[in-house]
Amino acid sequence: MRLLWLVPVVPTLILFYLPLSVILAEALKGGEGPSPFVRLFSNPYTFRVIGFTLWQALVSTGVSLMLGLPGAWLLGRATFPGKRLLKALTAIPFVLPSILVVLAFVIFYGNSGVLNRFAMGVFDLKRPPFPILYSFSAIVLAHAFYNFPLAARLIGGFWERHNDGPALAARTLGAGPVRCFLTVTLPGLLPAIFSAAGLIYLFCFMSFAVVLVLGGGPRYTTIEVEIYRAARISLDLDMAAALAVVGAGLTLSMLWITVKMQHRASHAVRGQASRRGTLRLSGKARIFWGFYILLVVLVVASPLVALVVRSFLAQVSRSGPLVWTLKWYDVLFTESGSALSLMAVKNSLVFASLTVCAALPLGMAAAWVTTRSQGVWARFTETAMMLPMGVSSVVLGLGYFKCLALFFPDYSGSRAAVVAAHVVVAYPFVLRSVSASLKRISPSLPQVARTLGAGPFQTFLTVELPLIRSGLVGGACFAFALSMGEINATLILARADTITIPLALYRLIGAYRFFAACALGTLLMGLCVVCFLLLEWMGGESLDPERE
Repeated sequence: MRLLWLVPVVPTLILFYLPLSVILAEALKGGEGPSPFVRLFSNPYTFRVIGFTLWQALVSTGVSLMLGLPGAWLLGRATFPGKRLLKALTAIPFVLPSILVVLAFVIFYGNSGVLNRFAMGVFDLKRPPFPILYSFSAIVLAHAFYNFPLAARLIGGFWERHNDGPALAARTLGAGPVRCFLTVTLPGLLPAIFSAAGLIYLFCFMSFAVVLVLGGGPRYTTIEVEIYRAARISLDLDMAAALAVVGAGLTLSMLWITVKMQHRASHAVRGQASRRGTLRLSGKARIFWGFYILLVVLVVASPLVALVVRSFLAQVSRSGPLVWTLKWYDVLFTESGSALSLMAVKNSLVFASLTVCAALPLGMAAAWVTTRSQGVWARFTETAMMLPMGVSSVVLGLGYFKCLALFFPDYSGSRAAVVAAHVVVAYPFVLRSVSASLKRISPSLPQVARTLGAGPFQTFLTVELPLIRSGLVGGACFAFALSMGEINATLILARADTITIPLALYRLIGAYRFFAACALGTLLMGLCVVCFLLLEWMGGESLDPERE
């Protein structure tokens, strides 16, 4: 049995822990001058970057929770027409690449975007009334777009299982609805709220593309962005390695705290059955909640719809009106018009396919050994396999960059490194998806097969594999979507011949070629939506962390 642990552990040691070890060695090594850590912490700018990273993550988490709590009540307690659609909308950010969200925000909230142009036309204004982009507000708004559906989904799943007895007793004793919520219901929801807050804070802390593009400069710089700038722009790899060690230490600490809070939340509802919402919306409540649902749809859908619509528009002249056209798609698929985009689509599809082929067996093997084993080795293996979720892919990309320079100094390509980085990013999600399916299989079924003479491998193929098919499909879709949208590590590792769709989008945005970027972004969103529909059709196992 212990030999099976080597199947997932050995690739993880090579693909994840080796690059991290190279970064740590680079950061700790001494040279003729002061060590990287001395240079890092002797610069006041470092503390400003760390402080801003912590602060923006805290504010983003607070805004996400405020927007998500009403949605959590709707998903957990209420029943109304369109509830399934609302729950489906909360899953959209799970499969949208960050660079696509950035592009949608530029199109919708930019100074010449849909929102400002609409307001200027209606109120006859000379200047855009909502200068949101390239500011702290833009960062917080983009993070809230991503994470308030996550808060609604996680807390709503907990609320759905929550015991109503104490709240009903308080209402019977005369407590009003507000007092009952603040003194009874809210304290009971705190495990789920803290669990969701920890996960959201971790995501906002590790955010890269949102801050890189929407931050607008050094004033709004986080640790992730500063690592990229030190490695690829300043070419100060020692400083980038030292900062990467600091960032990895902070994120791993946050991951440990988040896992502890998730375990407490799971323990608080253990043994309580899920139930459908029992409260029907009526009267004035329908107006209030109808406005909230409309706000959710506008916040989530409006930027994405604006992106798709913009991809079908073009100006007949520099100052002429916009007309409907397929010009940008023709440019996208015509090699003479845009060889870069054509190469990006090809590379992204190849990298995503290779990522699925590698991450699926790796995640499946890890899920099997961790769910079918007990004791210290099982916990150690699961922890070791899940740690990549706590280290940003910017740090991972820097590790691969250092490994290539150290072990393959004459190696000019980076395709294998890009695919390896995508696999490390994707396989923990495959592990979670397949583990959720394996944990629902009754232990008696494999035991009966073994009693009848089937070996472990035959038992897995004939009994367990058919039962975890939905988890495998969900994990494969997630791996494909994550690879298609990955930009953090790819931005550090990519060369001219390994450009992907997210990198092409980043370059088009930087060159202010928004119409062409919208066409490419619409293609990427279409591929991600296909994965999203497959995930929902298969039951959404990968999209429900509270199922764990």
